This record gives sequence, structure tokens and C-alpha cells, in this order.
Amino acid sequence: MTKREHPLKGEFDTAAARWERTTHEDGTPAALEIGYADNGLVALRMAEDPEGDVLIYTPSEWEAFVEGVRDGEFDLESWDDEPIVEIIEDDDEDEPVKR
Repeated sequence: MTKREHPLKGEFDTAAARWERTTHEDGTPAALEIGYADNGLVALRMAEDPEGDVLIYTPSEWEAFVEGVRDGEFDLESWDDEPIVEIIEDDDEDEPVKR
């Protein structure tokens, strides 16, 4: 399937898009590919699964995302110091609850 349709954003043709994949500092390829369509839409997909799911962004959504990355909006304090999922005990539950 090369054409993906978003009900609000329109059509994204994965075969016609210009796909880019960055590399890490050590030269290994990144896991994500960024696709640019002629109609201005931008998409993200897993490089290992080009026929899989694709996230589609309008130019303004993509610009806001890139600015957020540059501003550190999505930076984690530390991957090693704190768990991503906190396990808590809930007196009303038989099992621990993930938050």
C-alpha cells in the first residue's frame, strides 16, 4: 500500500515521498525515516517496516514538533535514574498499578 489517507490532512503517497534517514553519532542508522510529500505533508515511519504504520503531519504540526525537539521539550531527565513507569500499591486493587 503506497497511498495513505488521513481524514483531515489528505493523502500521503509513500512511494512518491522523499524519505530520509539520519544516523547516530557512531554511524549506525536511526530507527525512524522522515518522508516529505509534494503536497507539503511530512510522515514518520519505522525504517525496518516501511509498509507498516505511518504518522502523518501537516507542515505546521511538523514545524511545532521540530521546534519542541530543539527546545528540549521531549528530553528525559535521565533514562537510568528514574523508571519510565512507576509501580504503586493501591489498597483497592489486588495487583500493583502502573502509572
